[in-house]
Amino acid sequence: MSNHVRDIPGSPKESYKMLYSYLYMLEQVNPGTKTCLKLDDRSKFEYLFIALGACIEGFAVMRKVIAVEGIRLKNGGVLVFAKAQDPNGQSYPLAFAVVDGENLASWTWFFEMLKSVIPDSSELVFISTLHQSLIFAIGNVFPQAHHGHCLWHLKEKVKLHACNVNKNIVGQKLMELGRYYTVDDFNSAYDSFKIRCPAAYKYVEECGIEKDKWARVFFPRDRYNLDTSNTLGSMKNVFKEATRWALIPMLDCIIRKFSDWFTQRKDVVSRSMNTRLVPRVENYLHDLWAVAHKLPVRELDSYELKYEITDTAGKVFWATLVGKTCTCKVWDYEKFPCLHGLAAYIYFARNVDGRRLDIHELCSKYYWTEMWHLAYSRTLNVVPDMASWNVPDQIKEVKIIPPYRIKRQGRKRV
Repeated sequence: MSNHVRDIPGSPKESYKMLYSYLYMLEQVNPGTKTCLKLDDRSKFEYLFIALGACIEGFAVMRKVIAVEGIRLKNGGVLVFAKAQDPNGQSYPLAFAVVDGENLASWTWFFEMLKSVIPDSSELVFISTLHQSLIFAIGNVFPQAHHGHCLWHLKEKVKLHACNVNKNIVGQKLMELGRYYTVDDFNSAYDSFKIRCPAAYKYVEECGIEKDKWARVFFPRDRYNLDTSNTLGSMKNVFKEATRWALIPMLDCIIRKFSDWFTQRKDVVSRSMNTRLVPRVENYLHDLWAVAHKLPVRELDSYELKYEITDTAGKVFWATLVGKTCTCKVWDYEKFPCLHGLAAYIYFARNVDGRRLDIHELCSKYYWTEMWHLAYSRTLNVVPDMASWNVPDQIKEVKIIPPYRIKRQGRKRV
């Protein structure tokens, strides 16, 4: 148990008894934080929602893609996370909740709470598993947003329907299909998938999973490189041990970890402020430079800064610096220059006017170091020792009855 809650007994009953006081102190040390407890008419615990002020403020300068992840708790219920990805490609927490299960009522409540801190917008994209109640709740609460299936979870489902072929290869092919950049490349690979993996292909076609929910080339909104909620930064991996603990020790562990992330990343940001782009994009462009500066480039339009680039295989592409686009479509989706776009920029800088355009201007602002800095500009504080708590009596006196959990072998999915 964390030192910050060492005076709170670790039993589930004591955790619920102190919950209101703990949440009050969490809000006091983290301005802008929203917490919400839902009790039934007998004061029995139903749901808990927490969105830390520093995280919500930081999301304003990030790509508007939210991954949703649920984790079964040992003592019953489900721990839910909503997370984004920061400009440098690391998991960025937005909100989390404890609910009774993965069902329509709990998902709807969670997204209603999330909407109170992150308004509905046509720019928003949600990535999640294929649970129908979750998908329905997103569409109902965030009607302007778009939902996409987690490509990793879809891959796992498709593998179950593969016959007479290596299932892992089928899964790999499905992931590749979801990540093509052009419709022609997708169609060619999908035709091959149909021939090589007929049973898996039949499942994808007949189960009602629309391509615009999982294939990049058909996805109607900007999701950048984000297509799965099951990343290396999966909250399930990070908090595996904590999900076995009583409620307050678990909450304290989560908040402490988020606080550590903020502190560590703030230090990394401070050492990167001499560059205009985050390290992930800066390193990507640096690695491409050795090839890009050797590619043949021909100017097509001096107004649009449109260029013809021939790659090492002899294939021709058109890239436009003003429009930030390329016929390979990598630039269009990732929002930073592809190999051909970089070759065009190098040509422009050498032969036209290198002082007129900086490379960072060809990237989405979400990859700018200054945005990264803003994402971690605030300090995320943990709840201090109980000795320093100053909680109003009316809050300390509120009683909460712990939920009656029925332990199951697996979590209920509706």
